[in-house]
Amino acid sequence: MIKKMIILIIMGLTLSSCQLFTEAIKDNMYRVERARERKELSKKDGPSAIVVDEYKEDVEKVIQDIMKRPINKKVEFGGTTLLIPENTRINSKHGNIVDEKTGYGIAVIFYIEDYCTEVFYRKKIEENKYIMLFYNHRDKSLDTVAQKIIKANGFTKTCK
Repeated sequence: MIKKMIILIIMGLTLSSCQLFTEAIKDNMYRVERARERKELSKKDGPSAIVVDEYKEDVEKVIQDIMKRPINKKVEFGGTTLLIPENTRINSKHGNIVDEKTGYGIAVIFYIEDYCTEVFYRKKIEENKYIMLFYNHRDKSLDTVAQKIIKANGFTKTCK
């Protein structure tokens, strides 16, 4: 009788720990995916290129150069035409601005959402479809570039 009770207790402990193993596996898969995303975003043409020591100085120079450029290049994004700085393009994978001369990406990012929020600058494309502009407004250089893009394209912070 005691032997059966001990076996039942051990089986119960074993089966209850299966959930812990499942959660641990899911957690590790999530971490690997996040690491893969960070690596992708930190590539030379990604929005996080500036955080890579190898690119940092050059990306800062590119941002200073882009600040001086006129906003006159027309590009298609999300079913509408946008104006961006000359000699740049939009990275189709991440939506960030990329300098065509050097290939470095900067952290001024366009993305499409199906809702309106008053947190980011946006432009309505059609009913329930908005282009959002995301950037670090505390970085004065990026703020200068983004504000020029905002003015040229008529982005707003209101949902009306």
